[in-house]
Amino acid sequence: MMLPPQQIVDHLRASDNFLVVSHVAPDGDALGSMLAMGELLRALDKHVRLFNESGIPQRFMWLKPEWDILRELPADEPATIIVLDCGAPERAGARMAPWLDSKTVVNIDHHLGNPHFGTMNWVEQRTSSVGEMVGVLARELGVPLAGLLGEYIYLALISDTGDFCFNNTRPETLEMAAEILRLGLLPGPFHEQKQSTGTLNQLQMRGTVLQQARLHAQGRITLIAFTREIFEQTGTGPDDTEGLVNTVLYVRGVQVAISLREEEDRIKFSLRSKGSVNVQAVAARFGGGGHRNAAGGHLFLDMDAAKRVILDAVIEALAVS
Repeated sequence: MMLPPQQIVDHLRASDNFLVVSHVAPDGDALGSMLAMGELLRALDKHVRLFNESGIPQRFMWLKPEWDILRELPADEPATIIVLDCGAPERAGARMAPWLDSKTVVNIDHHLGNPHFGTMNWVEQRTSSVGEMVGVLARELGVPLAGLLGEYIYLALISDTGDFCFNNTRPETLEMAAEILRLGLLPGPFHEQKQSTGTLNQLQMRGTVLQQARLHAQGRITLIAFTREIFEQTGTGPDDTEGLVNTVLYVRGVQVAISLREEEDRIKFSLRSKGSVNVQAVAARFGGGGHRNAAGGHLFLDMDAAKRVILDAVIEALAVS
């Protein structure tokens, strides 16, 4: 059974004045685990604030969280910073960097290659999500996975497991989800709210991108690209790209899916794979990171050059898998 380090449990019990942080451009696990940790510390009657340099993405506004998520560092400094779902300290954002060197830092994460940058570290690569780890902490601290705490953990669970379809879905993951359901969460309304966030513009943009999808390496790789031109033509943006790389992974015969997104001065790449193909190792070559079957990073190239470089690296990974 996965258990948190006793040092972290004791620190959460004994200390006060926490700042909870997750990675920039938060996904469902980063946001869910951050909000869940806030609820957990609130239940322990702690002074706690939440910080994310990017704020809440538009696609998660349906959550209507009761928290004011700070985008600037608070004037009164916290005693402890809890960093969630950050495979490296820089993932917490540039504004957070000076405090990570000078404060007590609790690093809770599940990414391959996490360098254990905290004062206290709990890194569990085999767990489904950091939200699941927060759920385990709540159990250890005697706080039920009910209400908003349960909802936020459930969001993290379904986000990082692909609605319990990925291989990181362990029996313990489903048992935690069942516990949350027993305590009152209704999955139907929850999923309806989560899914009903798209727009017609987003649908049209995704249709354009999918029409331009290409197969490579004898059909073992799919590649999609989101250009600034497509965003401008369809009135969409980076937040509207979420999850499409998972869709193209399931083309018959494909082992790796690549998504490239044009940003101001770089290309954001996302990689997804099936089976033994280790895309985390590919991402690490370019300063990125993630998990064996889901990883990403940035390339400081134009789109055409980025396609060539990342395709060559993925083809090399396929040859050794």
